Amino acid sequence: MTAAFAGYLLLEDGRRFDGTLCGAPVAGIGEVVFTTGMSGYQESVTDPSFSGQIIVFTYPQIGNYGVSTPAMESDRVHARAVVMREAMNTEDAPSAERGWLDWLTDCGIPAITGVDTRALVRHIRSAGSLRGGVFAADVSEVDAMDRVVAEPPMSGRDLAR
Repeated sequence: MTAAFAGYLLLEDGRRFDGTLCGAPVAGIGEVVFTTGMSGYQESVTDPSFSGQIIVFTYPQIGNYGVSTPAMESDRVHARAVVMREAMNTEDAPSAERGWLDWLTDCGIPAITGVDTRALVRHIRSAGSLRGGVFAADVSEVDAMDRVVAEPPMSGRDLAR
């Protein structure tokens, strides 16, 4: 499993959510959205409709049945990053081909766990559409915010290509 380091999710309105990085060791920037499904985490990140977005999973534990080829919605991951309350790297579930966190790392997708996803979703619901980014704790908020606001908004993008 990937080494875990302190990190944070920074929203374009300045709100910060601290946690532990657990995916690929890169920043992930995009529109922050959420999904309320109790399962289907691999399907969500490989669904082209989540292209360019950071997915917040509201279900409290993600990764508890691993990943498998039949669960792919497309040929690759489309999400830019993943935010979770508690992440698991289960490899021994009956249909698992590998662990969720190992797979995210190999796909180059950053992830953060230990985030209060309920508070985050309440904030998104009241604030509306927000861009954000997942960053390592050693990245200054000023630099992080510069990267977040440089990300083009989703409205008007041609995502059909």
